[in-house]
Amino acid sequence: MPYFEKKNPMKIHSVANYQELSELASSLIVDEVKHKPDLLFCAATGGSPTGMYAEMAKQKALFNQMRVIKMDEWGIIPASHPDSCESYLKKHLLEPLDIPTNCYVSFDPNTSDADNEIQRVGSYIQANSPMDICILGLGKNGHIAFNEPAPFLQPGFHKATLAESTIQHDPALSQGSEPAFGWCVGMQGILQSKKIIFLVTGKGKEAALKQIMTKQITTDCPASFLWLHPNVELITDYPV
Repeated sequence: MPYFEKKNPMKIHSVANYQELSELASSLIVDEVKHKPDLLFCAATGGSPTGMYAEMAKQKALFNQMRVIKMDEWGIIPASHPDSCESYLKKHLLEPLDIPTNCYVSFDPNTSDADNEIQRVGSYIQANSPMDICILGLGKNGHIAFNEPAPFLQPGFHKATLAESTIQHDPALSQGSEPAFGWCVGMQGILQSKKIIFLVTGKGKEAALKQIMTKQITTDCPASFLWLHPNVELITDYPV
């Protein structure tokens, strides 16, 4: 048995349905915020955390000091696009929880000065590391954020070329002058987080979850690196 498995096993919660997943995830966050009201929360988007955010909003008074940083963002489409991560977070997290503007760190992947924006966000993450809570969903190909399967993974905040299975989210992502891309927190920022809440739900995740459960750590499945982290709560409505 690997040393890390003996000392710090991933906590795996198998729940009956999406509602139960959302309630459990929210309760874990509430517990952390009660102990540290101004914690730094790295927010994922997509269907996996939507119910969790709705549960959190039922106790929104707890979150008026919480700092939020956006996990990732699609490139090519503007931030105002209804499918952008920015629009999602405003609708499901920032506005329902009344997160103050000065407590939210965002970024524009379509800026005219990409290097400066990457440096700005990367510097913020380094200065405020470790992040207190990192929310992750699972891509069908095993990605976390836009850290896609590749021969090697990026440690820092970066611009990422998107896999074909990821691009299927929105055809508009392929309409730019360069390959579809996104920006995201890198593996270092994720793995340095104090607590990771890993939500595995939604259609088409069976193969990726099966790969994770082999406990084989490989860049072909970036999510497998979560086995190296000392405090991961994997919550899934898939049978495990």
